Amino acid sequence: FRSLIAEMTGLVPIQMRTTGETSLGWHGQSVLLKPELAEQATTRRLPLPGIEPRGALVVRVAGLTLIGVHLGLARSSRRAQLARLVAKASRLAGDAVMLMGDFNEWRDDRGLESLEMLRVIAPGPSYPAPMPRLRLDRIALSHSIEIHATGVGDSPLARQASDHLPIWADITLPGA
Repeated sequence: FRSLIAEMTGLVPIQMRTTGETSLGWHGQSVLLKPELAEQATTRRLPLPGIEPRGALVVRVAGLTLIGVHLGLARSSRRAQLARLVAKASRLAGDAVMLMGDFNEWRDDRGLESLEMLRVIAPGPSYPAPMPRLRLDRIALSHSIEIHATGVGDSPLARQASDHLPIWADITLPGA
């Protein structure tokens, strides 16, 4: 899988040493980076509380802490998971912080209260992939990160690859 992704996109999946040879991530999370950035990245898994097994993938690279999330289905679990992620992110003083992935939150006006210190963006409908109607996938980032564009990767292949379409952001880090 890794060589096919690199060939088709020029990006490489972050290596997860604690998953199987055919796995590209952990709890539904995979982060793709340019090869030169992937070599510098440090990665760790962060188990999350909740009724079902969930986790976040924390990648530190080039002054950015990127946290790939796949939050629980129950709002009470999501709130506990976001509180833990925000507490973790606040201890990473000096880094710009960016959370992104499947927030599993159907509403914009509740469930995301822990993220008030960050900007939360839902680039567009990304679920279900065959006929996207819901904005479950989001990006939450430090105010110091400049956003140039965000979007949803919608193609026939993306609609087959997952039940969610991928989201993306074009950003500039502070001091860059």
